Amino acid sequence: MKSGIDKSKIWKLLLLLSLILLLGYGLGKVDLSAPKPAKVECLGQEELSAPVFSLPDLKGDRVDLVSFKGQVIILEFWATWCGPCREEIPVLNQLYRKYKDRGLVVIGISLDRKEPQEVKKFLDQLQVDYINVMGGEEILEKYSQIAKLGPIRAIPATFVIDRKGRICQKFLGLTEKGILEETLQPLL
Repeated sequence: MKSGIDKSKIWKLLLLLSLILLLGYGLGKVDLSAPKPAKVECLGQEELSAPVFSLPDLKGDRVDLVSFKGQVIILEFWATWCGPCREEIPVLNQLYRKYKDRGLVVIGISLDRKEPQEVKKFLDQLQVDYINVMGGEEILEKYSQIAKLGPIRAIPATFVIDRKGRICQKFLGLTEKGILEETLQPLL
């Protein structure tokens, strides 16, 4: 009497699954490439307008989202303890430096429970040039309740906002520079 699983059946099953995946990929049914944004369309519907906020920056001064109307905004929820956030911050800094003269503003919303001075020290080590503010549950909840976009379930959470204050794109998790740049181009 045999105990266990027949190894030849397992190999046949793995081979069959591999063949199905390869065939699906070859026919375009399975896409293994990184996700790319759909055509950027900022709908004029009110439910896609970016929720306004007034939050303290790392020096304690208030930063109001409405003061940036007329500019393209990358708004990113992040934290110092978040590995993917640490990878994306230099990318955002590069984009800010490259496009600030064309009207790009980058605002980081730190979800850290640390003192602002500690967050500033972290950002200074990375030589971050863009604005950072201290956020919390209230602002996170506002952006999680936007109709049609779904909740924020991971960070970094990045929103691209057009010159009229409409959210055009939402990314959860680490987003490649090329994808962010491709999203920004038609808006600048």
